[in-house]
Amino acid sequence: MAAVLLLATGCAAEPARGPSGDPIKIGYLNNASGAFAVPELQTGAEVAVAHLNRQGGVRNRPFELITCPTDGTPEQSAACAEKFVRDKVSVVVQGVDTGADAAMPALSDAAIPLVGHVQFTPGLMNHRNAYFFGAAAVAYGTAALKYYADQGVKTVAWLLPESPATHAFTDTVLTPAARRFGLGYRSLYYPADNPGWDGLARQVHTAEASGSIAATEEQCTHLVRSLRESGYEGRILAASCTGLPKSVGNQSIGVELSSDFWHPTDPLSAPPANQDEIEEYRAAMKEAGHDEPVAGAVVSFADMITLARVLSTSDGTPEQALKSVKNLDSFLGPQITCDHAWFGNSACSTAVLFYRFQPNGALKAQIPDFIEVAKLG
Repeated sequence: MAAVLLLATGCAAEPARGPSGDPIKIGYLNNASGAFAVPELQTGAEVAVAHLNRQGGVRNRPFELITCPTDGTPEQSAACAEKFVRDKVSVVVQGVDTGADAAMPALSDAAIPLVGHVQFTPGLMNHRNAYFFGAAAVAYGTAALKYYADQGVKTVAWLLPESPATHAFTDTVLTPAARRFGLGYRSLYYPADNPGWDGLARQVHTAEASGSIAATEEQCTHLVRSLRESGYEGRILAASCTGLPKSVGNQSIGVELSSDFWHPTDPLSAPPANQDEIEEYRAAMKEAGHDEPVAGAVVSFADMITLARVLSTSDGTPEQALKSVKNLDSFLGPQITCDHAWFGNSACSTAVLFYRFQPNGALKAQIPDFIEVAKLG
């Protein structure tokens, strides 16, 4: 796939100028098809690269984005890794790639670190060559249980895809955390290829809160619709799915979601520095012709800007720069530390926020600051 080099432009009073150094090649790995397809993430990455290069790149070096769409299969992810090695990329950024475990041998052999937001595959959760700027996957479940316990909820049921990993997650993380917070908890499992949302919705009617802690926009749409149409009256958590007002209309009102960054539709809840970043994101998206929100794009935009901040802090290799990240302000998120010190986890944060959809489709923060799982004990 052809590489795209986006160069900066100068101000109106001067000739167009941009970063003139050698480009920093960034591979981009993302499910463009398959059960977990999220093509909108690539939009955010592309807009961020254009924005960064208009600002002068990183130390006068432009980002060059080399994309390789995946379909969720290990074979395609491995093939993309081999392509990135041939193209001599410096870093690979992952949107969502459910086959990414298969990409790691080739990337690791070539000393190419993988950066992402959320750990979607078990092999990446503790991989020495992976760095995730969002909260650790295990943090979402614990933070959500703590959030609802603090809200006075007594019983919770999460819907999880059937797999040995999710069963282990329930047994080792969710059930002990729920017990610690005084909650009655259970997991309901579904086959990923045929969830049967209506049947699942009927099974959670006695839980005061239900939903999903990890799901795609499409899965969230089916989940929320089934819960609403079944007459479920409890609180609904829809993972981090921001596109629900468009997909289910008024059924999204009151639905809650988790987030590891301050959301652009609720700037006033964010600290002042993050409010400025929200305006920066909005301006960049508008410059790229996206006047309406693009669900999920902010995640990959933020990751790319954070990566630029990381690379600007070190004269060493990208791997050295990532390993040395300590208390760095992430774009729209908390401070991150990427030393894998939290139980060897590859995530740089354990901090999670919670939002609720309003009647106008906007999100409103429900807590004043992040729940940081690493500090819960």
